[in-house]
Amino acid sequence: MADRRAIHGIWVVEKGSGRNLVAKAYSDIEIDMDLIAPFLSATHMFIDETANEKLRTIDTEFNRYIWEANEHLLFVMVVSKAARVGHMRFLLQYAMQEFIKNEVPAGKDIPTVLKEWHGAPTTFKKFAGFVDELVGQYEVTDESLLAGKCMDCLAVYSYLYRAIMRVNIDKKTRRQLVSRIKKQMKPLLAEHAFLDGVVVNGDGIEILEINVYDLPYKILRDVLEELLRIMAEATKETVTKAKYRKMIFEEAMPYVKSDIKRMQTYAILDDVVRHLF
Repeated sequence: MADRRAIHGIWVVEKGSGRNLVAKAYSDIEIDMDLIAPFLSATHMFIDETANEKLRTIDTEFNRYIWEANEHLLFVMVVSKAARVGHMRFLLQYAMQEFIKNEVPAGKDIPTVLKEWHGAPTTFKKFAGFVDELVGQYEVTDESLLAGKCMDCLAVYSYLYRAIMRVNIDKKTRRQLVSRIKKQMKPLLAEHAFLDGVVVNGDGIEILEINVYDLPYKILRDVLEELLRIMAEATKETVTKAKYRKMIFEEAMPYVKSDIKRMQTYAILDDVVRHLF
């Protein structure tokens, strides 16, 4: 497993009693996985009742606790402070949906399932396995997983770059846009050797040939995001507001809508919206 993990542990906790349905540790954090659950449940209920607001995160010196809850259950992650909160919250929301879909039999509801559960740790063994798989998909565990993750992210950003370049402008204006993007890219090109050979043309930025092996995923993500920012700003400076708006709603956003789950998976949806708008 990777030496530096984003996700250290996950709990699925019954809100009222603080019982653990699932408790999974993924690193050597100094936490008693059984004793922490009642504390998490009590803390969540205290904040909800006394402050009249929803508790969503707690920060400690080294880690961050992230929460998602419904009326009966808490889904809690302890993550590194470097982890993207939006990404982690998406995982918790997804896990909650899967629990309701797969662990609540037809004709029953969550309160009934919890009432009939007598605390046997094996009851939710299958869901615990699902949690392991979910976490494993978002941690870099070996070279092939890292490369696949990088290539998938390349494909998403490549489409966005092409969508921006489909803005409706004449050839002369398009040449001006390409020239402006190249100029603004120069600091990135000087800093990152893996961008050598990347072509900018009237179709977009050709990034699919980047060699992702031995390339840190975070660096790639940061660079792809910066390229998106550069393209969006250069386009806004080059074309009319009406043409830019037309491109956003006819080219870029239909793709975002169709591939929104993958963007949430890679925690880039907020980045895309922020830079495009």
